[in-house]
Amino acid sequence: MYLTAIDLGSAQIKALVSEVKKDGSLAILKVVKRKSAGIKRGEIVSCEELVKELIEVLEEIKHFDKKSLKSVVFGISGTKSRFNVSRAAVSIPRPNFEILQEDVDRVIRESMAINLPAGWQIIHSLPREFIIDDIEVEGMDVVGLSGRKLEANVVLISVFSSIYNNFLKTKNLIFGKKNDYDGGIIFSPLAAARAVLSSHQKDLGVALIDIGWGTTSLSVWQEGRILMTKVLPVGSGNITNDLAVGLKCSPEAAEEIKVSLGFALAREVSSKEKVDLEIGEETIEVSKRYIAEIIEARIVEIFNLVGQELKNIGRWAKLPAGVVLSGGGAKLAGVSDLARQELKLSAQLGLPAMEEFEIANQIIESQLNDPEMAVAAGLLLARVDNLFRKGFSSSSRIGSRLIDEPWWKKIFKTFMISD
Repeated sequence: MYLTAIDLGSAQIKALVSEVKKDGSLAILKVVKRKSAGIKRGEIVSCEELVKELIEVLEEIKHFDKKSLKSVVFGISGTKSRFNVSRAAVSIPRPNFEILQEDVDRVIRESMAINLPAGWQIIHSLPREFIIDDIEVEGMDVVGLSGRKLEANVVLISVFSSIYNNFLKTKNLIFGKKNDYDGGIIFSPLAAARAVLSSHQKDLGVALIDIGWGTTSLSVWQEGRILMTKVLPVGSGNITNDLAVGLKCSPEAAEEIKVSLGFALAREVSSKEKVDLEIGEETIEVSKRYIAEIIEARIVEIFNLVGQELKNIGRWAKLPAGVVLSGGGAKLAGVSDLARQELKLSAQLGLPAMEEFEIANQIIESQLNDPEMAVAAGLLLARVDNLFRKGFSSSSRIGSRLIDEPWWKKIFKTFMISD
């Protein structure tokens, strides 16, 4: 079967087309990148604008192979998201007290019966630990064990209704309302962690910082369990805006300067090193250290926000595996060094786990082996994990009616795009 992952970023839409083999291995067949629209700070704010850009992505995928749009998994994110841990318990009603899968499902459902503020929608319920008769169980597989009472601490990820509803509206504009979309969305910070972090890092204690264009997401893990996740309202786009103001140039020129000349540690740049920049119709001489100072100030702000979250959960400077940096903003030179300085932890660049994929050619390999592909790669891996836990046959239900040619024609006609 084919499986396509789509990361809806504030600046870019990134898609990966893969083939899922019978043993669960993933072969990456195509990478698609397009500019994004209608998304601000990771949240869909204009469904119509997003659909115009998303259709181009889906049309390119469709021309590659129509079947590759039968199963699609999207990332969902935004600053209006919540992380809660809920505890629930159920009794085991059998004479032999054997725990069955239905008991696990029952305790997870019970955990979701919490009083969320009005307008919030739970999108994930993830068991973090199980307790049988007041004894915590190692690992997550409790089916077949025995006990009178099963308890669970369950992580609940929820988003504000505007995020969820705008996603559904966008999906319905593209695919139509009559489709089976079970399991079609995954919280983007969880997806990034799946692609970038190893089990060893999660056991030791690690924080993943994914620096996107509009937001920076943080997830913290220890003893193999997620301790928290948070989406912060600043990203690499703020750096571009700061450069545009500081250098009195256009945002497009500022982005080019950031990518080609940017450095995150100002003290490492000589104040004597100058560069000629074409700003409008004139050329000005600018100190490279001045550019680095602008960049450093914003990244320090991001790391200060991350540091406060780590302090809130008692993990400031206490994560043996340190921090891992992913996302487009992580590619700025000197970011890892600045992270070590500001967060008092080891730091390294995070790339998708290439060993988990079969790569069709070197071009795709170079496109995938990039920190900004963490979410898209993680969406594929997390979705396949889910399919194989439930049984591969469930894949036949995923998006079984997503492709409907009349819907494509209707959408193309609406936006004057020829089919």
